[in-house]
Amino acid sequence: MIRPHNSILEGTTIKLVPMDESHVEGLARVLRNPNIWEFTWRKITSDEQVQDLITTAFTNKNNGSQIPFVIIEQASGQIVGTTRIMHPDLVHRNAEIGCTWISPEYWRTSVNTEAKSLLLHYCFEELKLIRVEFTVVKTNLRSQRAVERLGAVKEGVLRQHRIRSDGSIHDNVVFSILDKEWPSVKENLHYLVNEKYS
Repeated sequence: MIRPHNSILEGTTIKLVPMDESHVEGLARVLRNPNIWEFTWRKITSDEQVQDLITTAFTNKNNGSQIPFVIIEQASGQIVGTTRIMHPDLVHRNAEIGCTWISPEYWRTSVNTEAKSLLLHYCFEELKLIRVEFTVVKTNLRSQRAVERLGAVKEGVLRQHRIRSDGSIHDNVVFSILDKEWPSVKENLHYLVNEKYS
């Protein structure tokens, strides 16, 4: 369990705002896009499923098992996605970054990279974690490349790790960043956000 987090994480092109009830409509509008779910184990096809996702995020926030954020574009003030810190373990000082769902309009921009940068900074420099992991569907090569570009290390494959709504089973690939790797990853992220995408 982790204490409630109420601070806004400010970036250059985006900010991460702790998810609250005022974000439901804007977030639902983003999550209705079917392209978001193409390479995930979830298949979201109805407004009811979208609402269930959001309700689950609030439940997990309230019980301290996750810290969900909405991603807001600085220029427009619009919600463009969501991301969260999952399974925080303050005894063993590790957590997972996941449930990152971004409007396809913002794919291949700095949005995802800057969101990860802000969360990693919070995990390593505020929570003082020693390990942060990412879990990616094995067939989602685009997301795997994106995580590797951050500087994360591929650790292995979790076989038969998730069951889709259609009953098919798939593997997940696990990546991680350690505290001793954070300084070089931080420098790389600074380059990616401030130079590559500028």
